[in-house]
Amino acid sequence: MDSILDGDVQTVFENKDLVDSSTIVDQDRIYGRDEQLAAEARAFRDTLDGERPPDLLLYGPSGTGKTLTVKAVANKVKERAQESGIEFDFVAVNFKTMESHTLDRAVWKLGHQTARKAGVVWDVPRSGVSTDMKYTRLYEIVDDHFDSLVFILDEIDALTGSTGADEPAYSRLLYSLSRVMSEQHVDTQLSTVVVTNYPKFRENLDSRTDSSYNPNGIHFSDYDANELIEILERRRDAFKDDALEDGVIEIVAAYGAQNEGDARRAIDLLRDAGEIANRAGDPVVTQDHVRSANDSVVKNRVLEIVGGMSVQKKLSLYAAALVAKENEGAAPSPVVYDIYKILCEGSDMKIYTQETVNSHINKAGTYGVLESERVSGGFKSGVHLVFKFTEPVGAVLDTLSEDERLQEIPSKELGEVVKRRLRD
Repeated sequence: MDSILDGDVQTVFENKDLVDSSTIVDQDRIYGRDEQLAAEARAFRDTLDGERPPDLLLYGPSGTGKTLTVKAVANKVKERAQESGIEFDFVAVNFKTMESHTLDRAVWKLGHQTARKAGVVWDVPRSGVSTDMKYTRLYEIVDDHFDSLVFILDEIDALTGSTGADEPAYSRLLYSLSRVMSEQHVDTQLSTVVVTNYPKFRENLDSRTDSSYNPNGIHFSDYDANELIEILERRRDAFKDDALEDGVIEIVAAYGAQNEGDARRAIDLLRDAGEIANRAGDPVVTQDHVRSANDSVVKNRVLEIVGGMSVQKKLSLYAAALVAKENEGAAPSPVVYDIYKILCEGSDMKIYTQETVNSHINKAGTYGVLESERVSGGFKSGVHLVFKFTEPVGAVLDTLSEDERLQEIPSKELGEVVKRRLRD
């Protein structure tokens, strides 16, 4: 124990921060995003001229460099601004990680993060104070401490607000922030960078917001395996010399490519493989360490998502996974509902409506297990949903099967039923 606490432990890492996906890295470590970096730099250049940068909308799949690039550019602009005597900074908030996705909590979080950047105390309680009061204190801090400020609003589509609201919370937030200067709440040059995996979130904007919020869009596409190799090579110095076995970066990149070109996951996987090597006392990270890390990551991620679901939600998701397994990862909702009813009958469980089952499955979508889209035609049902899994279907089924209430499900026999339903 003493040797561990004293740091007398062999490690494969030289600078572990470089394989922490949250680390803001220099632009020379960013690969395959020259066009996006240039567009962001052009936008932020206005700050150095004393003008307000345009609002930006960065959109594309997870792990494609949206947040990474904009933070790198903002960090560089901050250095240049300081040299010119301009008080510029950026405040980044990821709304998906908040425990409550309401407007009130979002404004409180923005205020809290802005106060930290300003070096002042955020003296506003989370509850017992109106949202307007939170806005007022936020604007006071902005006006008192910054010449120019950019809010980086990450995963903004998670900011849904209260059930039954006329518009999502993110619509009201964007409306307020887009008008903060015109309504003379602040003299600070204030702009927003919205980061999202789902550009269609704009379809739910209130008409007032849609009119006043007009960002410049910048698209980020998936990375392929070769691009991921280049990205990981730029992090090789996170490890000691000769601490990576030949082929390790390539196999990590291959796993990343399977996860829709997600560089963030690939970087995290490389770090996890290093940590497994450390725990084993091995001086070199091997391909076996990578495979072990990947198996653990997939299982833990899925377990975290589905472990706390109610049995009805698990049955709904299990049905969708069974269908997807036989249909290349896609599960049409009418077929899913047929399988769900069979599962309920076999488990002596109450059968809910298809609308409820679809809602249960879509809930898993908010955690990144799957996505859904509405299609028309086929399956004799007109317009229906198709669920497409973004996590390995086998891992979802294995994790759900750990629930003793689902362990007796005859998956093989049901697979044949699924095939017949898909052919009908």
